[in-house]
Amino acid sequence: DANVVRGRHANRKSEFVFINVAGQSKVRVDDGRGNEAVFSINRPHTGLYMPKMMWKEMYDFSPDSVLLVLSNEAYDPDEYIRDYDAFVREVNADA
Repeated sequence: DANVVRGRHANRKSEFVFINVAGQSKVRVDDGRGNEAVFSINRPHTGLYMPKMMWKEMYDFSPDSVLLVLSNEAYDPDEYIRDYDAFVREVNADA
């Protein structure tokens, strides 16, 4: 659905690669220190690497979008930061 926003979290230890194997979508990334970028993912042979401790939001999915997300870690709910303000505090506490 073009109106759905996924993600809205950061991960303490997981790293990811996003690949739109069909269609297209956008990924907004934010480092919690005032830097953000929006990437359009629309090539099945190109991936977007996402290091740990980056806030991410996936959105603007085309009707045929299939977004594959690969991770270097198994799912662990305790490593997710789902509150943006808490994420900013944690990132800047390490600075």
